[in-house]
Amino acid sequence: MSSLTIGIIGLCVMLVLMFLGMPIAFVFGISGVVGMIAILGFHTGIGYMMSIPVTAAASYTLLVMPMFMMMGEVASAGGLTTDAYTAARYWFGHKKGGLAVTTTVSSAIFGAVCGSGVTTAMVFSQIAWPEMKRYGYSPRLGLAAIAAAGPLGTLIPPSVPLIMYGIMAETSIAKLFMAGWLPGILLLIVLCITIFLWAKLKPQDAPLTDKYPLKERLRSLIRVWPFLLLILLVMGGIWGGICTVNEGAAVGAVGATIITFAMRRIHIKDFVKTMKGVVGSGASFFFLFVGVQFFNSFMSLSGLPKALARWVGGLDVAPMMIVWLMVVIYLFLGCFLDVAPLMMLTVPIFAPIVANLGFNLVWFGIIVTFCGAIGCITPPVGMNLFVLANRVPDVKIGEIIRGILPFIIATFVALVICMYLPQISLLLPGLMR
Repeated sequence: MSSLTIGIIGLCVMLVLMFLGMPIAFVFGISGVVGMIAILGFHTGIGYMMSIPVTAAASYTLLVMPMFMMMGEVASAGGLTTDAYTAARYWFGHKKGGLAVTTTVSSAIFGAVCGSGVTTAMVFSQIAWPEMKRYGYSPRLGLAAIAAAGPLGTLIPPSVPLIMYGIMAETSIAKLFMAGWLPGILLLIVLCITIFLWAKLKPQDAPLTDKYPLKERLRSLIRVWPFLLLILLVMGGIWGGICTVNEGAAVGAVGATIITFAMRRIHIKDFVKTMKGVVGSGASFFFLFVGVQFFNSFMSLSGLPKALARWVGGLDVAPMMIVWLMVVIYLFLGCFLDVAPLMMLTVPIFAPIVANLGFNLVWFGIIVTFCGAIGCITPPVGMNLFVLANRVPDVKIGEIIRGILPFIIATFVALVICMYLPQISLLLPGLMR
């Protein structure tokens, strides 16, 4: 049996194991180990694999993930997200769809600290929905807006998916972070326009709320300074060339800790509990990364990615049509897979093809992240939809799904704009030192 045939069989086995519900780390690890042994033989295969976990553990790039996780978790535990939401509500709550717009803007701010779309949706289901429910917002608009705002956390840095893409595609994470800002702002604007139009066409779904005096609105901005300081410390340092991404992540983690303790927003007991969660999440990601490295090595030995690249490169179509084919694949798989396994499954195969076609890998990273963002809110397995259904058990998931379609369309429109106007993604990376 040829190596290429073994690679195809291994890929199919991996997909079957994934859809059977096996943990993702074990799916990639088992498929990779068995595949390498099938190609190299038992003794040679084991010898080849022995260095992979050591190399993964020694990866300097992996440090960035737990550091940004710590920054987001500490900021959330310290109640900084609640302050941001309150300030946004004071300014936008009395407008058409104001509370939903407030949630979207606050999600963008929280995403800039947290880096996770699912976490963003989880947090705002507890912060934003009770307020919207109190003022008579329909679940179809309110919860759908929360679900759709979650993906802002995957685009606005520091973003976990962008970190994962940078590792998989061997692309500068610092440039990816800079590239995510303008597309994230674009998506924020498109989502806010969608909410405004909905509120105008169906005002009964978004009743107006109280209007606060200008003095109180200005006072509310004082409570946002921790977020602004963290963003300035982390992104300003990275963009200005003062620190690397890893150093910026460490600055953010330490900065969030100092700010929350200085403001007496968090106690030692809560901090220890938060750190236990960060360590657990970081360890889970490490095992996932090792499993992916096993699978990527197996794919490389099989020659399947190169064969696929040659086949795609031989297609008599415009390069942009090949990118569109990849986007369609991402959108389809995104209906069934979370962002992490989606990227780990496809990026090692698609990134070399995109590079050979002459496209910028940083730009493609934003496109892939956009596709993952759409997958997060697309039935039947949109993670944000199920997170909200779990957090708000009194609302049926069908209500959320019926409200999400306009937001899926809006996010897709923003994706197309970024595809055909690459400078939106590449302007800020081009200004880096």
